[in-house]
Amino acid sequence: MSYIENIKSYSGHNLDTIFFRPMLTGESAEDLGIKVLYNVPMPTMLNFWRRPSNVLRKFTNDGWKSGDRPQKFQKMITMHKVKAECSYRASDYFSTVFELIAARPDVNFEDLSGTELEEAETTLFRAAIAESIRATMWYGDTSRSNGYNTFDGFVKQISKYHDSDMVSIGFGKGGNDGKWAENLLKQMWEQSNDELKQLRSEGNLAFFVTSDIYNAYENSLDNVAIEAAYLARQTGRDQLFYRGIPVVDLHLGAYEYNIGDLPKTFALLTDRRNLALAVNTSEFPGSEVRMWYNPDMMENRQRAVFAAGCDYLLPELITWAVEVPVVEASASCDGENLSVDVLWGNTSQVEDAYVSAYDTSGELVCDSEEVEVVLGGSASMQYEMSSLSKAVMTIKLTSGSYVQYNLPIV
Repeated sequence: MSYIENIKSYSGHNLDTIFFRPMLTGESAEDLGIKVLYNVPMPTMLNFWRRPSNVLRKFTNDGWKSGDRPQKFQKMITMHKVKAECSYRASDYFSTVFELIAARPDVNFEDLSGTELEEAETTLFRAAIAESIRATMWYGDTSRSNGYNTFDGFVKQISKYHDSDMVSIGFGKGGNDGKWAENLLKQMWEQSNDELKQLRSEGNLAFFVTSDIYNAYENSLDNVAIEAAYLARQTGRDQLFYRGIPVVDLHLGAYEYNIGDLPKTFALLTDRRNLALAVNTSEFPGSEVRMWYNPDMMENRQRAVFAAGCDYLLPELITWAVEVPVVEASASCDGENLSVDVLWGNTSQVEDAYVSAYDTSGELVCDSEEVEVVLGGSASMQYEMSSLSKAVMTIKLTSGSYVQYNLPIV
């Protein structure tokens, strides 16, 4: 036998219990690092409860005096009907499926029933769907003509639909010791809204970062001159943390050439409960999984139809950092004038840049002075002021989002 010709089909209860539920619940869901809403009633709502600030009252016998009510925030997740399809040459499919079976120690090849075949085929298709959902969850863009365009992912929703309550930071890479990555995580934590910082004790905060940031941060830890760092360099680290907050590598490098103008290097600090992926197979007509053999093309085909979507709830619980094309930048003040010098790299993603500055009392003394964006060159500006304490450059990207870049004071 060199072909697998039996038809497998899941719908209704079997679609839920056999195919999707093992992929989207338990350890599989925890690996995604965010909230997963599977087959919740439609419309799918993302909920977040904020504990009341004060429920204590002086004791009296005058009856009921309620404390502050808990605040409930809700946001509806837009669901999109999607279709997943795979096809294999019959001989390749046969070899791949049987390789999965051969790896199992409990299979008796002298009595190979349909159960083992069905489980192997299901495992193969389920893994492909899970990875496609994960990639779309981050880099999805419905305006794309093809490739990861079934629903909008977190990166598009955060960077293109920017909210003023969200903290957005621009950063540049620098040096080979990875110190820039450690400084980035430090900056993200320090500039986060107080609402986000207060959730640290609940243990659900996480830095979601691209692999280049993750690897650079690990390099910075290797350079610490203590025995523990040396041993960790030898044996590896199961998980990185910054101030007790997990740093999660998103492993998205394989998709950076398929994402258009979305950022390829970014970091996100938020509460895991503030991000949600929703998948529904029970309330959309036509939801099914089917696997069959096509004799005309001599290939095995797999198809799944279901609904999916993702969203975030509270923008004030998000600190977003994206790489900007700044090679070097600095600001200085001689007591009379503010001077800003910026050396730009690739400016294809930059639309405008503005500088604001603050004096030692925290007052805004220079508001949105435009900085020229010059490819491969430097741009300078001067503004009359004294006692400079902080300078920030706001960069508008061609994607429509804004990020802020702190200018070092020299």
